Amino acid sequence: MIWIAIAIQLILSAGLLWASWQVWMLRNSLKATVHTVESWIAICEEGLAVSQPGLEVTRSGVGIARQQYQILQSQLEKIRNLLSVVGRGVSFVGSSWQKSRKKPSKGSSTSTNKKSTDSSSTKLSGKSSGSKSLGSKQNVKRRR
Repeated sequence: MIWIAIAIQLILSAGLLWASWQVWMLRNSLKATVHTVESWIAICEEGLAVSQPGLEVTRSGVGIARQQYQILQSQLEKIRNLLSVVGRGVSFVGSSWQKSRKKPSKGSSTSTNKKSTDSSSTKLSGKSSGSKSLGSKQNVKRRR
């Protein structure tokens, strides 16, 4: 029975020795990791200390770029509005010009010839010339 107690004590001692050795190895690897991280932190702080003026210049450049962008946005909006107005004016002038070109002149020979042909066609069709010309004007308006 004593031999059993001694064997159990030896097994426990060996297990605890192995566990303490594993903890010691973990401590050494953590120490190396902490040293590496501390050196990285020091390098980053040195880099940031040197680059701080460059960062300030960059920040001010970004601020200036934002202001210029806002100015350009407002100018672009003004140009869009101007082009919209100009486009409307051009379409209005163009439609007025087309209407003035399509009106027959009162003293031309084609208008008198047209009236004579209209009266002969109304005799054949039985319709008045007023309704015929009104219908053709409506068709022109529909085509636009």
